[in-house]
Amino acid sequence: MTRTVELSTTVFCPSVSAEPSQAQFRLDNAGVVVEGDQLAEEAGLDEIFDIRLGQPPRAAVEALSGTVLTIGFERGGQRVALFIGGSESTLDRVSGLLFRQLLDGTEVAVCHPATIGGRVTDRRFEIGELRVTPGKVGCTGIRQPLNVDLETIVGVSRSKKELLGRRELAVDLRYVRQGVVVGVDLSLNPPRKLNLLGRYLRRSYGRLRQELRELAPPPPVVRTLTRLYTHGGRTDSKSVLSQESADPAALLEELIENDLVTLEDGEVRLEMLGWVLVAEQAVSGWDS
Repeated sequence: MTRTVELSTTVFCPSVSAEPSQAQFRLDNAGVVVEGDQLAEEAGLDEIFDIRLGQPPRAAVEALSGTVLTIGFERGGQRVALFIGGSESTLDRVSGLLFRQLLDGTEVAVCHPATIGGRVTDRRFEIGELRVTPGKVGCTGIRQPLNVDLETIVGVSRSKKELLGRRELAVDLRYVRQGVVVGVDLSLNPPRKLNLLGRYLRRSYGRLRQELRELAPPPPVVRTLTRLYTHGGRTDSKSVLSQESADPAALLEELIENDLVTLEDGEVRLEMLGWVLVAEQAVSGWDS
């Protein structure tokens, strides 16, 4: 199926020009093309090794502001960076489509589930096909098909796994399923695709981690959320809050204001920000 996106926007390619310029950007099944009075550049899908969406990186901070889509590609043995400006919603759609073009249908070795609630399963790696759709990642052709909403991801890391008698680099994905953190190991070649998969999986998770760094929750909050985690992410308010505070109502208000929990039908429930915090705490405990 042909997927094409075109937009007129501001672009910046430091290896070509010291100044940003207006150009026509096009993404299709072959790759990306930029055409303007001061810039003409193109990159095939097999040349792209990195995609980032966010604030301008250091190399483009003086040329662009707001949300920037960065595309890294190889040209003649050299690495080239292309910076594209635009609205966050437009660039989010473009980057999502680009990830799909690059990753969907790729052969992948997957171990699912690799862990359940931190406990290692006896599952072995299987070979399947990676599926990348808007806001989701999955895998078909395996015993237990995988279909994960990016907004349920609470951990992404990389490590080496035993695969076909060799130690291969894999992406470790953790997501929430029915109140439990489930781990999945994914390995694919070439290495640039593994890097791109990691970028894609961090689209929502990365924003939550940034929020946590800015929040810097104190120990009583962390302990409260960890207790809530051990109850499957939801329990009645009194049983959890009273163990950490003489004023449970004030503690609950603080947790709600910081988007760490919600209160529904008398139950305190972890929000995704809270899930990320306690999942990272749990992983630290499992690894220690």
